[in-house]
Amino acid sequence: MPAEPKPAVSVQEDAAAASLRQLERTKTSGPITHLPVWEGFAPRAIELGVHRLLAEVERQFAALEANPQPTWDGLMVPLERLERRLDRMLGIVGHLLSVKYSDELKAAQDAVRPAYVQLVNRMDQSRAVYDAMSALRDGPAFAELNVAQQRTLTESVRAMERAGVHLQDDAKARYREIQQRLAELSDDFTANLVKQEEASRIKVQDPARVAGVPQPVLELAAKTAQEDGVEGASAAAGPWHFVVNGPNYLAVIQQGRNSSLREAFYRAYRGRGTAPELDNRPIVVETLKLRQELAALLGFSHFADLSLDNKMAPTVEAVWALFAQLESAARPVAEREYAELREFMRSQGAAEAEDPKPWDIAFWTERQQEARYGYDEERLRNYFQMPKVFDGLFALVQRLYGLQVRRAAPGAVPVWDASVQFFEVLQGQGEDAQVIAGLYVDPYARPGEKRGGAWMNTVVDRSRLLASAGRTSSLPVALFVMNARPPAEDAVALMSLDEVRTLFHEFGHAMQHMFTDVEEGGASGLNLVEWDAVELASQFNEYWMDHKPFLRGLTAHRDTGEPLDDETLERIIASRNFMAGNATLRQLQFGKTDMRLHGEYGPPGGDADPTPFEVEESVALATVVTPRLPGESALPAFGHLFSGGYAAGYYSYKWAEVLAADAFAAFREVGLDNDPEVRTVAARFRDTVLALGGSRPAAEIYRQFRGRDAAPEALLIEQGLVVVE
Repeated sequence: MPAEPKPAVSVQEDAAAASLRQLERTKTSGPITHLPVWEGFAPRAIELGVHRLLAEVERQFAALEANPQPTWDGLMVPLERLERRLDRMLGIVGHLLSVKYSDELKAAQDAVRPAYVQLVNRMDQSRAVYDAMSALRDGPAFAELNVAQQRTLTESVRAMERAGVHLQDDAKARYREIQQRLAELSDDFTANLVKQEEASRIKVQDPARVAGVPQPVLELAAKTAQEDGVEGASAAAGPWHFVVNGPNYLAVIQQGRNSSLREAFYRAYRGRGTAPELDNRPIVVETLKLRQELAALLGFSHFADLSLDNKMAPTVEAVWALFAQLESAARPVAEREYAELREFMRSQGAAEAEDPKPWDIAFWTERQQEARYGYDEERLRNYFQMPKVFDGLFALVQRLYGLQVRRAAPGAVPVWDASVQFFEVLQGQGEDAQVIAGLYVDPYARPGEKRGGAWMNTVVDRSRLLASAGRTSSLPVALFVMNARPPAEDAVALMSLDEVRTLFHEFGHAMQHMFTDVEEGGASGLNLVEWDAVELASQFNEYWMDHKPFLRGLTAHRDTGEPLDDETLERIIASRNFMAGNATLRQLQFGKTDMRLHGEYGPPGGDADPTPFEVEESVALATVVTPRLPGESALPAFGHLFSGGYAAGYYSYKWAEVLAADAFAAFREVGLDNDPEVRTVAARFRDTVLALGGSRPAAEIYRQFRGRDAAPEALLIEQGLVVVE
């Protein structure tokens, strides 16, 4: 007899189980384990598999919650296992949405997100687990835990308190509703920007309008026109269809000689996040109000106080005090810079010198920099070949920390795009060298599927719980993403000076993840590192680019192989603080807007507030000295605040700049070319800042490295905002 057909529900369960197995498949490359099989994350598999995962985790958590043991192995270890499964799965989905966006992938995430947020909220608000954690923290067994375990436990208790574990009934339900909605708004914010970029075009027919625009940008614009169905489009004759993204915007706004094209790009780029059907402005308003309501539920006066509860900065007042100190030093410098820029424009016969528009500033700043320092950004690209720059970065890692970085063979590990590269980090020499970490690099822009900007993220943490046979912990794996121009066919990729700095910045983040010695997963790498200390390692890394011997080693002309000449190198380094006053005020504008919005806007019951955009406008008018459009707003495209985790934390860039400048001063004090002493300081930097992760408070770790707290003076000196006699 034929077999009985399986009930439909059983078929569905089988499909879900198979999908989950597919999503949780991993690959191994030598000692590096737990590498995702990216291609397995198809939208249908995500929807089925993640629902299955959530159901399994919920059952396992319920069992733990029914009888929580106030011991490390009985409570914290099983919790870390459950949280790691969840974080890995949703982290991969979120990453793929950032680099391989599709509506189908977004729909799959939307389908699983509510249940995921609901489960995370339930776990974070479990009173039984919280009581067991508190008993372990307050009991005699706490002293038997190692330092990393103690901080993981202590911060876990505090995190549950910030997650509303004490809330009752309606308040707890409302908290969960808010978290659910905030997750939706964050995803929608990013998706709207990606979709608007995909559809955006500035179309140009007249060759006179593209004068000065770099040739590679014209080639991409002509290729886009061809993809849009324009037959015969060419870089030389057009027509050109420009996608409105960061690389194109910077190229046109800095190099394009036609003011009307610059204006069109400026207005389009500043209008990101405001397209019909993709308008992020309502998301901004709702997000801010929900954050304030969330803070009030948890007993904080406003969201800024809630945000700083787990950061290095002690209070909101301390942040504003830093703003005031930096602005006091930067404002007179910025005013002088702007006056000098306008005088330069007059000397060049620029009609717009008497009434500069926002789209004139970057163009004439570039011309002034060329005149003053004798180089232009676009010409420099010919010297910064991407493979050569990577070699120079890896040589620095070897010089400072005694580590090698080598590229894995193509195909050695699964990747999410053919352009992605994988590297291994090794300690030791020759046959004795041991792999200690791995790194993915996704270097090129992909309009329509990859969001703009640059960022680092984690793939595998160092953790005892992920250890393979014969090892005490797993090896950490990082990824970082850039949006450099793709190379022409059969050509090497070229980088701008800013893109090289971005590479060094993001690799600094990756170092802190990869070089950690902490084997407790909850405190290894970047885990538990306070948000306003996270940028220390990345900003520190950038300072090496201002050391002439090192910068020379990054350069080789794409045709001749010759490095940049000494005179040009000296001009580049001399220009490092060009317009530093205005750059500081611009960052302060963003930081002050962020703190004002999250400290004042949208408290529950407040009906007479100015809009977020009016708050932003008032801060800008009081802070920056260069022109801007009336009503111009960065908020609809400000991913850092509305989809990137920097809410009431954008000040972190300046806070960490203070740390980074003070840290680099330790190297300057021994002499940057004094290799033995530099290696000694670097070893101390690695053993503290890079190795200790979140196992101790960031302030304590910094004092272990420097012997004291950081002070702003080193930053003001580095940026030329104060004169050293």
